[in-house]
Amino acid sequence: MFTSSPNARAIFSGFILALIAAVCTVGVLLAEHDTEAAIARNRAAQEQQIINTLLPEAKTKAQGELKFTCKLFSNRLIGKNMRAYIVTDESEQFLGFISSYSTSRGYSNPLILIGGVDPTGRIAKIDIRLSRETPGIGDKVERRKGNFLDQFDHRALESTNWDVKKFNGDFDYITGATVTSRAIVLATRDFLDAVSTTDIMKLPDCSQQQ
Repeated sequence: MFTSSPNARAIFSGFILALIAAVCTVGVLLAEHDTEAAIARNRAAQEQQIINTLLPEAKTKAQGELKFTCKLFSNRLIGKNMRAYIVTDESEQFLGFISSYSTSRGYSNPLILIGGVDPTGRIAKIDIRLSRETPGIGDKVERRKGNFLDQFDHRALESTNWDVKKFNGDFDYITGATVTSRAIVLATRDFLDAVSTTDIMKLPDCSQQQ
């Protein structure tokens, strides 16, 4: 009967362990690759959804595919390190700018919004990203509850009286939610003001965030 030596058994065991480690390493790398690919696909889908919602005319004006450059937008009027996107096409034509912006004028802070600005500096559309306003009262401004936010479409900083009609402004407000309505109007004015006084092309890239 053939009997292997201790050295042979040790070498064989070491080979098996190395093989198992290699298989595990390959499995981990493949899983990471698949996860990164899935994250990238999800991010691209989310970005496209944001553009479709907040810059609805961008796709029709684009020459080729849309390109998104992620930036961090900080301004005393809107908050710190707000995630933003510069939207261009393959010819580097500027199609708009999208950013979150925050206000503490609501009842339950923060109230975080997101807005698209077209190439002329006008609001394309806005939406609410985070609201802790009172259910059934302050949340009446949300799109799922009505069309309050539609009145911001195509508004410009200089040609609009940025207040609700109760205070002689241009905007309707939701009865019972005047504070929230007014907070959104004033925050959007501040957002446009911040954009108009900022060289958005020189904002730091998202990759610079620590």
